[in-house]
Parts: sequence; C-alpha cells; structure tokens
Amino acid sequence: MSIHKIDRSVLIEEKAMRHRKDELYKLVNEIMEQHDLETLMIATLSKIAFIDYMLGLDVMENHRLNSMINVVNSNRGTNHQLTDFYIRF
Repeated sequence: MSIHKIDRSVLIEEKAMRHRKDELYKLVNEIMEQHDLETLMIATLSKIAFIDYMLGLDVMENHRLNSMINVVNSNRGTNHQLTDFYIRF
C-alpha cells in the first residue's frame, strides 16, 4: 500500500485500499465459524467500513458488507447491523 504525504494531506491509493478490503472480506469468511474470535470479527468488519469511509463511499450503501453482516449474524446468533459500523467524522 502506498501512502504519500503532501502538505499535511494524505494520499491513499484506491487500488491498494480496494485490495485490502477484499482481503478483509476473505478473513471474515475464514473466521466466521470460530466463535472465540468475536473481537477479531468485529474489528475486521469495522476496518472494512473504515476503508469505505476513506474511499469516500457511504457504508450504508455497501450491500456486500450488509450481506456479510447478515451471514455473520446467522452463523453466530448475533444481532449486528450495518449502522453499528457506520463511520462519520
């Protein structure tokens, strides 16, 4: 991932962030059945939402993340919602 500092600004390459987001989705799929990794699951879903924020995307429109949360809820018996991961500054 390339990060460039330009006059107190940070430039993040979109391609690298999208790749990282795809890798995080894969991680969620890998740990979905491991109930002892709940903290890692929440952290990973939060990272996906944060990448959306950094890319200027509205997390509330991320249907892939919403579907992933629904699958996690089904497998783990939890009640997470997309709004739990909404990031705004």
